[in-house]
Amino acid sequence: MNLRYLIFLCFFGLFSCEKDDICLEGTPGTPRMIVLFKDYQNPSVLKAVSDLTIKGFDQETAFAVFSGDSVAIPLKNNFKFTQYELLLGTEDEVPIADSLQINYRQFDLYINRACGYKSNFIFEDPSHYILTQGNGWIKRIEIIKDTLADEKNSHMAIYH
Repeated sequence: MNLRYLIFLCFFGLFSCEKDDICLEGTPGTPRMIVLFKDYQNPSVLKAVSDLTIKGFDQETAFAVFSGDSVAIPLKNNFKFTQYELLLGTEDEVPIADSLQINYRQFDLYINRACGYKSNFIFEDPSHYILTQGNGWIKRIEIIKDTLADEKNSHMAIYH
């Protein structure tokens, strides 16, 4: 009798889920900021970076080591800014570092009970500060799209 009762409970539990109880895999979450890397001398041309290390400002461990012409990086929730240190690898193995602060307002959007909230961001004015002084590798930064609501479009360009 106990085995039948246990099977009935398992069967009832599996089929009593509602649509809001499961967050489906394709449900969009908080988007990351898409950054393009462009040539400073020829601004219409993408210019890949190699061995770019991205880490939180004053953090020991990197969250990304990257090579390419675009990257998606997250912004902090419940803060008004995010700071990153961007270390660009060189042939002589001494990386060139620049630190960047991105300023924004956060707006949370309720998705459903299972998925919770996703955050959207609007860049503030000024949208960024280059925190390092001296000869860094970043020459100019441009905001392409001031609202960060999805990962379909580029949001920022870094010229180097």
